[in-house]
Amino acid sequence: MLLSQALHLTSILLASASFIGLTLGAGLPEWLAALTGATLIAVLLRNMGMKPVDRLTTQIPVSAVGWNLIVLGGFVGFWIDLLWVSGELLPAGLHFLMILMVIKLFNLRLRRDYLHLYAISLVAMLASGSLTTDLWFFPIFSIYLLAGVWTLLLFQLTKTSEVGADVWMPVPIRHENHEENHRVSPRLFWIANGLAFGAFLITVVIFFTIPRVNVGIYQKGFGQNLRMSGFSDKVNLGAIGSIKRDPSIVMRVELPRSPLHDASPLYIRGVSFDQYDGKVWTNQLSYRRSLIEESPGSFTFRGKRTVSRSQLGEAMQQKILLEPLDTPVLFAAPFIESVTGVFPSLFFDATGAVYLPFPSSSRIEYTVVSRATVLVPADLGSEPGPYPEWVVRQYLQLPLQSDRITALAGEVTQKHYRPYEKATAIQAYLTRHYRYSLDAPLAEQRQPLEEFLFARKTGYCEHYATAMVIMLRTVGVPARLVTGFMATEWNEYGNYYVVRQQDAHAWVEVYLPHSGWIKMDPTPTEENPAAGGSVWKVLGPIVDNIKLQWNRLFVQYSAADQLAVVRELKAEGMSVRNKALDSMMLLFGAFLAVLSGIMTRDVSQVRIGFLGELLGVAVIGLAIFFWLRRRRPWVAWSLWKKGQGHELVIAQCYRRMRTYLTGQGFSNSTAIAPLELVEITRARWREAHMAVASITEVYCRTRFGHVPLTPEDLKHTEDQLRHLLELRKPQA
Repeated sequence: MLLSQALHLTSILLASASFIGLTLGAGLPEWLAALTGATLIAVLLRNMGMKPVDRLTTQIPVSAVGWNLIVLGGFVGFWIDLLWVSGELLPAGLHFLMILMVIKLFNLRLRRDYLHLYAISLVAMLASGSLTTDLWFFPIFSIYLLAGVWTLLLFQLTKTSEVGADVWMPVPIRHENHEENHRVSPRLFWIANGLAFGAFLITVVIFFTIPRVNVGIYQKGFGQNLRMSGFSDKVNLGAIGSIKRDPSIVMRVELPRSPLHDASPLYIRGVSFDQYDGKVWTNQLSYRRSLIEESPGSFTFRGKRTVSRSQLGEAMQQKILLEPLDTPVLFAAPFIESVTGVFPSLFFDATGAVYLPFPSSSRIEYTVVSRATVLVPADLGSEPGPYPEWVVRQYLQLPLQSDRITALAGEVTQKHYRPYEKATAIQAYLTRHYRYSLDAPLAEQRQPLEEFLFARKTGYCEHYATAMVIMLRTVGVPARLVTGFMATEWNEYGNYYVVRQQDAHAWVEVYLPHSGWIKMDPTPTEENPAAGGSVWKVLGPIVDNIKLQWNRLFVQYSAADQLAVVRELKAEGMSVRNKALDSMMLLFGAFLAVLSGIMTRDVSQVRIGFLGELLGVAVIGLAIFFWLRRRRPWVAWSLWKKGQGHELVIAQCYRRMRTYLTGQGFSNSTAIAPLELVEITRARWREAHMAVASITEVYCRTRFGHVPLTPEDLKHTEDQLRHLLELRKPQA
């Protein structure tokens, strides 16, 4: 492949990589993505020599003035997009950037046009990197880096000169017959790839030297978080069901200190609700107070505990990676005791829910320690204890409803007296006599709860949880509805739970006099089918684990991680240094002992080993010494450096000759080969022919034949150049 053709190809690849990255990261409009993609394909096909595409792209009836008018039109469109369409500077600027790329792709004639395309591609790639933290950016960036190294190298190799070597000409890049010898050789191929690999290593070093930040500057005010329902202060009955079909990942939860996974679901708590008006649940205890920050990034929950610490279960530590959501709720297993993460502040309400100051626009990673309440034997005794006054006031409220619900609750619990027995009876009744379905439009009914209990008898988690809470309250048992997630998808390759939107769930918390809030779930078991076929069921967990490690090792690489790496390297370095010093001391100690004649029988077996090592080192050292003395590589190096200097001198002489001939009326086109210039000089200026032929012969022998020059050759060339400069071409 010719160098100029390779430059076309790598330039298109560079622009394509930046376009793909920006399309995946920013979500360009469909018409703009289609236009830019079609343009890149057309230019690529033209570069591959397809004549119909070449004629179509080169015969576009648009003049230079017309293209300038199109650019002005795009600029006007940028302001329209900024003020009335997108309403934000970043998306409007990116749309205008793609318009400029399309225009420039149709006008790749001069070398400066290629420079403009490279600048546009660089800005697009920077924007793409700032708009996403996904794993797909890594291969796109790698392709861009490889194409960038090749493009810069080929751009320099195809650079042409004016009269002097310091003046650059904006000439077209064309395919000429004289370029047949200017091809991409195997040597150039490996040099370019080696440079790309070296640039990649430097990039990796810089990448791990500079810690990450939580969000890029381009991300502020751009893009949307995952829309979530059921996690605000007011939730309509049926709100969670609207997201139960969405398989988007919400979070990943690791359990570092827990035993091996036992296939049990993990309930991840969000918020709870205490008031129900027949259609809408509300949280009347939503007043938020600040969590106490005991140390930087470590917050401790100081909420009111209804039970003693001895009645709590074992502590559960969770490491959670939360996706950007449109809710400030911080999710965790019940009930949160402490939170550790990079947060400016955290808040909590009286129900135990924890909140961020505002919804996060990027992924956040935090660690939570939770401790659930357990059922104590006192609540199973014959005499249940009294309820606190605040529990009775807040969690026995009932909406206006028909007597049918009261009668049903009394019928189900008529044989039970203790609160826990009533709760288990209602839970068993709902689980056995009703069917789970996402197709029940109960939120549109005037009395959705009555419709669920007595007519349809099908619904989803909110209907079951609402029915159980209201039935418990009618028989005098305090209860509340809780929304969150029920995680069942376990990734065995990374040992963590994958939580999706379709795992959104509602359950019940029942208050018992001695145990406090106890979790109960009346919803029948419903397994979410995994997306994809059998192959994806195997590959999906592996890919998701790679994404998690990518986020942890690359995206969330913080200053603390950087310090930990430095400390580990320092410790390893100290260990290696100590081992080296110990080995040297043992080695030289044995050597000195031999010289002084101190050697005992009981240690001879050990020290003979050291003497063998010493003898081996001496033999290897002598072998290296004799090899260096015989081969003398420094001589070859000095000769090579000297040859390189001679080549530079000859090249300068040849260039001065061409410059002088141009001033005497000869053409300076690069299409004239050196030997062709000699023939032209023979025909048009015989007095200078001998000097030109002599200088050209030495130049070609050195430049293309790589023949070392002697001092006599250099002196002869300089004499011929001096003689040529003294000549004056007679006027024709």
